[in-house]
Amino acid sequence: MKTSFKIFTFILLLFGTTFPIFSESKTILLILEPEREDIIQYEFELWKGTSSEAEIPFRVVANPGKIQLYIPNGYEYFRIRAVAKRQVRGFWTELFEVNSFGKNRPKETAKFVSKKPMKTDVLIPIPTKDGSSHFYLTESKIQVKPVTKESLNSSVRYRLNRGPWKVTEIPEFSFSKDGDYRLEYQVTNELGVSDSMQVWEFSVDNTPPNTELLWEPNTHKNKGKIYISANTNLKLQSFDLGSGVDVIRFRSSCGTSPKSKWYLWDHKNSWNELVKSCVKDLEVEISATDRLGNEEIPKKILIKQTNQEN
Repeated sequence: MKTSFKIFTFILLLFGTTFPIFSESKTILLILEPEREDIIQYEFELWKGTSSEAEIPFRVVANPGKIQLYIPNGYEYFRIRAVAKRQVRGFWTELFEVNSFGKNRPKETAKFVSKKPMKTDVLIPIPTKDGSSHFYLTESKIQVKPVTKESLNSSVRYRLNRGPWKVTEIPEFSFSKDGDYRLEYQVTNELGVSDSMQVWEFSVDNTPPNTELLWEPNTHKNKGKIYISANTNLKLQSFDLGSGVDVIRFRSSCGTSPKSKWYLWDHKNSWNELVKSCVKDLEVEISATDRLGNEEIPKKILIKQTNQEN
């Protein structure tokens, strides 16, 4: 099950000074908003180190909403997972470092987002604009295998995209090309008894979105270099011809600092916050993901500071 939630950390800004969210007792204030209605709780694991084999973690359970997470002395890391109805548990997040959580990161408009897990169902419904759903295939190969209670030999009569009818015992299909498909099949046992005709209509989408970078106003080019000013804004347009764009993510690195975690791109604030938060060379990676989990190869932007005010 996908561990799906949004994390908001609170950083107070006063006269240009940033105050950390930690008190002397190491209490973290955060809000967990589930993206699914069946999420009823969140589990926290507190760790003293990063090796899961060397210790037994301290566990805390909290309900969705505003949470004050108390970190006992000696615990330096924590992670989170969602719990749904019937005690179905999601995947753990990566370990967050207590002393750096919430520091030197974008404002609360940028929400942390983990990598989208791959779908496990063969066919999944994707909502359409008209309010209905359309099925998409998540496997490159499928088999039509008869399942019967009696030990009788069976055959499958089938056709794909209204083509010629064929008969075999266990037909196997490969779907490497994007497009719409219609599969019809009927199972008949050796006694001549047939099931009703089954019809699957679905699409295949293996192509990730493509994101265009639009600079406003237009950038200035000179001798192969592109110059931007403090007033230049970056707009993103992502396109996907299949299941549709789900999210646009970004991560950054300022100077020699390591790359940040992935955050949701906020069209109004992300770019301005990135530029204002870094006075050194800035590297930004941007990647869109469609609703099936196909990820775009990140587009990289490298901004080098010059002696001029650009």
